Amino acid sequence: MGRPGSRSSELHNPSPGFDGGSSIPQPSYRERDRFFILRWLGALGACLIALGGLGAGALPVVDNPWFAFPFGATMSRMMLASNAIVLIGVGMLVASWLLMAPFVGAGGHAPRIGAPALQRTFVAWVLPLMLTAPLFTQDIYSYLANGAIVRMGLDPYAAGPVEILGVDHPLARSVPFIWAHSPSPYGPVALGIAALISIVTADAVFWGVFLHRVLSVAGLLAASWGLRALAQRCGVNAAAALWLGLLNPLTILHLVGGIHNEALLVGFVLVGLELGLRAVDPIRTGDATFRTWIILIASGALLSCAGLVKVTGFIPLGFIGMALARSFHLRGVSTVRSIARAVAVQTLIFLATITLVSLGTGIGFGWVTGQGGAASIRSWLSLTTDIGVISGFIGMLLGLGDQTEAILVITRGAGLAVAAAFAVRMLWATFKGTIHPVGGLGVSMLVLVILFPVVHPWYPLWAILPLAAWANRFFFRVIVASYSAVFSFLVLPRGLALPPFAVVTIYGSAAVAFAALVLVAWLGFRYWRGRGLD
Repeated sequence: MGRPGSRSSELHNPSPGFDGGSSIPQPSYRERDRFFILRWLGALGACLIALGGLGAGALPVVDNPWFAFPFGATMSRMMLASNAIVLIGVGMLVASWLLMAPFVGAGGHAPRIGAPALQRTFVAWVLPLMLTAPLFTQDIYSYLANGAIVRMGLDPYAAGPVEILGVDHPLARSVPFIWAHSPSPYGPVALGIAALISIVTADAVFWGVFLHRVLSVAGLLAASWGLRALAQRCGVNAAAALWLGLLNPLTILHLVGGIHNEALLVGFVLVGLELGLRAVDPIRTGDATFRTWIILIASGALLSCAGLVKVTGFIPLGFIGMALARSFHLRGVSTVRSIARAVAVQTLIFLATITLVSLGTGIGFGWVTGQGGAASIRSWLSLTTDIGVISGFIGMLLGLGDQTEAILVITRGAGLAVAAAFAVRMLWATFKGTIHPVGGLGVSMLVLVILFPVVHPWYPLWAILPLAAWANRFFFRVIVASYSAVFSFLVLPRGLALPPFAVVTIYGSAAVAFAALVLVAWLGFRYWRGRGLD
């Protein structure tokens, strides 16, 4: 944890005397009732999202197993209504989440509701989404298609699903355009899981989507265990950490509703971090046993698997490595030898894991050079992409021709170089003990997301989840809550752009309906209080 006044402590400011959530004051019956009302209000919002998703979600192009609207004008009206229903549900979910903040101590006060209640709330909020159509993205269809490709023994890094499966294949036809002709951007753990689901479901879309969603929830439940343990380790309110990370609407909507592979990634990362730090502690004190080294190996294997979902998952290996190096150094080993030993240990675990996984899945090592498809996307949330595109536009205005692609190579490369340099600085700070490994990882991931070539609304979760277990500043939580609340509404349920008139109609009708619901709720509350029932 950073020294007082140092840069490393700017986000982390542990509450005096706080024990990480092990001692929670008992809430009054009134507080408990209000929390339960918010829990079920959020669950009702999730039910509306699930209901609207049957018509407004990212439905497959062929063999739609969820719902079939009639054609013509009725279809258009029902689609608009379904989109509005989803957004009303999102509004209820976001409002419930924000109003829970005082109960979990997110403002720096003692929490009134414990971490187990937050985990039960997560279950209540995700259960309604389990059987609905994919939401806010069509990426799941690329997962299903690549799973079929791996199951057939073909190379998902050789070409896009359309070229490999053929344009008439039912799964290939539903793959979104940006991935249709692009090699898979995911590693062999993600693709191996997709292949197993392809085998179990015989490429049935409904059951494939359902099993992917089940695994996403399992990954997030594992992440919640790691988040609680890491928060207690860092002296942070565990309930507030779960509220900010696990119950975050972006987590619910995009990692469960949208079924993104980041759900698996954060599960591997947070569990791997906690296991790694559990192993480092006895090594530092000289009490290491055979079990300690088994735990360290398990940590390295889990973090390597995170990188074999998406390459950014390899970064936590370095922070556990620097924590291990610091343990060696505190026992009298020189700086160079401490770091060399830690690097050797982590590298051996890393190489053994990627060899076993790459060969065990039958995918081989094509993922090392084959994951470049995402770089072709121009994301307006990416700072380096925005700078490159604006610079290219200015160049065209000056008569220099369209040099945008060349400029993007420079700006994106520079951004990644800066992010890498910052990560090295955080690794060194971890070794010196001026920042906790969890904090160093979270800050490094935050800088990486800001400077990453492609950024989607849920990418900041790479940083938000580890930082939720370490960053205790009220200002940080306000920024994260504000970002999460606003960006929960910026992606339409189908994950595709619609005509401007349709967008205005959807958001306008949803806003009016939500305002009416808020008015009814407020009047009901006033009546409730007036009768002395508050």
